[in-house]
Amino acid sequence: MLPSPLSTRLSFHARHALKEARDIARYTKSPAIESRHLLLALALEEGSLSSILLSNIGFSKEILGKHCLKKSPLPRTKETPPKKLNSLIPLSSEIQNVIRRSFYLAREHAYPYVGTEHLMSALLETPDTFLDNLIETLEIDTDKIDTIIESHLHFEQFPQMARLFDVSDFSSSDNGTGSSTPFLDQFTIDLAQEARQHDLQLVGREPELERLMQILGRKEKRNAILLGDPGVGKTALVTALAQKIESGNAGPLLSGKRILGLDLALLVAGTSFRGEFESRIKELLKEIQGNRDIILFIDEIHAIVGTGNTQAGLDAANILKPALARGAIQCIGATTLAEYKKHLEKDAALERRFQTILVQEPSIDETLALLTKAKAAYEKHHEVRFPDETLVAATKLSVRHLPDRFLPDKALDLIDEAGALVHRQGEQGLSRSQKRHTLESRLRDLEREKSLLIEKEEYDRAAELQKKFHQLEQEIDTEAQSLPQSNQSFPIVTPRDILIVLAQMTHIPLERLAHHAPREQLTRLGKALREEVIGQETVHSAVKKLLTRSLSPVTDPKRPLGSLLLLGPTGVGKTHLAQVLATHFFGDEQALIRLDMSEFMERHSVAQILGAPAGYVGYGEGGKLTEAVRRRPYSLILFDEIEKAHPDVANILLQILDEGFLTDAEGRKVSFKNTLILLTSNVGTASILNQSLIGFKGHAPTSLTNTSFETLEHTVREETKTAFRPELLARLDQVLVFQPLSLKHLTAIATLELQRLTKRLAEHGITLKIQDRIAPLIATDALTRQQGARPIRQYIAEHIESVIAEKLLTKHPPTRLTLTESHGHIIIR
Repeated sequence: MLPSPLSTRLSFHARHALKEARDIARYTKSPAIESRHLLLALALEEGSLSSILLSNIGFSKEILGKHCLKKSPLPRTKETPPKKLNSLIPLSSEIQNVIRRSFYLAREHAYPYVGTEHLMSALLETPDTFLDNLIETLEIDTDKIDTIIESHLHFEQFPQMARLFDVSDFSSSDNGTGSSTPFLDQFTIDLAQEARQHDLQLVGREPELERLMQILGRKEKRNAILLGDPGVGKTALVTALAQKIESGNAGPLLSGKRILGLDLALLVAGTSFRGEFESRIKELLKEIQGNRDIILFIDEIHAIVGTGNTQAGLDAANILKPALARGAIQCIGATTLAEYKKHLEKDAALERRFQTILVQEPSIDETLALLTKAKAAYEKHHEVRFPDETLVAATKLSVRHLPDRFLPDKALDLIDEAGALVHRQGEQGLSRSQKRHTLESRLRDLEREKSLLIEKEEYDRAAELQKKFHQLEQEIDTEAQSLPQSNQSFPIVTPRDILIVLAQMTHIPLERLAHHAPREQLTRLGKALREEVIGQETVHSAVKKLLTRSLSPVTDPKRPLGSLLLLGPTGVGKTHLAQVLATHFFGDEQALIRLDMSEFMERHSVAQILGAPAGYVGYGEGGKLTEAVRRRPYSLILFDEIEKAHPDVANILLQILDEGFLTDAEGRKVSFKNTLILLTSNVGTASILNQSLIGFKGHAPTSLTNTSFETLEHTVREETKTAFRPELLARLDQVLVFQPLSLKHLTAIATLELQRLTKRLAEHGITLKIQDRIAPLIATDALTRQQGARPIRQYIAEHIESVIAEKLLTKHPPTRLTLTESHGHIIIR
């Protein structure tokens, strides 16, 4: 009916509809296939778009059967035609125009095939007396027809995958030539060709490659599936096999084979109606079976389970199973272990068709060898150079600081982005070079102008130009020194550039990554601790020593930066210490991850730390702790009031403190080696408070002496041994006991809070003057409550801020306020 090259571009439903139109024409004893025959055939094609759209327009099968067949009953689709009729029924000129128009419509809307929707649209667009009369008889709105057709064609575009047809292909000549595998051409990529274009190379992986070729050479079940973590090189392994086959080094069994990578998303795109996806898969399998030299590669093969399964249709996996069972096709798949267990392992019929190959993460030496071969492509792209020490730094630093990703992908990412960074710096150098050339051009102009003035004997003006000449020379020398040394050659990517990129990726300070002890940072931290965490000098010293050690390369790189258990009564500054460290050591108050252990008193609530297990509400959302650390690996973690937590929390802490990582509910490893762990507890509070009250008379408190505090600290530590498991205490770096705050310390804290209030008011143009006796008054009140510094904030809010707020909300708010004390009360004027 159609030339072979053209028929291959028709979809399964379109070809079947044309055959059906021929049978209808034969049934009605027509001399040629006419528009009414094709219209009825398109309506009868179950599962096609034309059948659905014609029904939406108002052309039901029953109505079309009545009008298109005239007095004949509606035929069955598989009715055998009378043998006495000639089986070769020609196409009428109208139908030829319709078919030609359908090809143009497919091309216009960027479809890779001609479907029933294109035949229907072309048929309804072509002037035809029968169709015009039918539309008028059925009183169908022509605007409705145009709207339905146009909206569908525009909605189902494939602009990204069309290979436009040549005009010569639309002729009815038998001399046309076309691809024998149009569906494979549209939906697959030749991996060998892809490797040639991008200069892809594989280093190592000889055992896995040999095993893969061995499986593909079997008599039965010649299908392999590569299992491995993301980024370890599964796809690269298949690409290497394609190159090996092309070069003739894969042995006689694989000689002449082609590995085609299936674009599953492209295959699914646009198949919104039942039957479309299945027909595409069948056409694809038909072409593969007709070309036995093809090996199909499906990356992320777990996606075939459920893909295309709309309106109770078959998914890709069930369509592939029979072909795989018969050995009609050869297939290589790639996926992760987690997805394999989740999707493929549960389907025993599909899983047994494949032989598994485990692709492990390459070693550091193998990654270095790969980077050495791959660096040429990155050097060419970024116009930079990667020395060997930079490749070593990228590999080792990625292993240490990107534990949730895998080699070689993470090392390649580092050198790629570092190359982009240095190239950007080179662009800035180029702009400076252009500036230098401009200055040199002005210098030459001044030289010529000066020579002309000398010839004219205008020496005064020539002397002025000589001064400008010298100034320009100095500017040129300055610009020359600022230019990079890569003017003659490409700039070099150094290990420091790798560190800069890594710091941007992980939010870890550059100084921390480079192991340069930031003395200024520690000095600023010590000052902040003295000013904000008042009355705890022993704690200041211990914390500073711990952080100094953690910033040096002498510490174990696998363990956290440090771990402290902070003991003391409420309000002495334990939680505030964590806030100060987050702000001044980690550089951002958002770096504090706080877990209130009162929320983890029940056994089932402990699962929130790592994430809900499979089958429970919240699975897949991640844990409170693990997700926070994954998003911000350089952070401070505060386990507040640890004594309230369920004992199972201690088991989690043991692993963090000992191994430096946790495995969440989804099997992902989360590193804690760039975190500082703080635990707070009120264990021993009774002993501290009792000791601090000795010597009190009325409201005249005294402070603890060094001797009494040492005795008290020993008592608290003994109580700690009974409250916490010994293996937990043994893994902590230090246990620090906070002293009770004396009147002097509370006065200093009250003064600090009042200064903050004064600063806030000053920002709004209000001056606040505070009498010296106000702070001691507030401190004395706080001391009598025996709750540390917490009552200070409450007192200021209740007795000062509330009164000031009322005054500021009056009709004539004051701009100057004064706080004074009278008979133990605060007066605000």
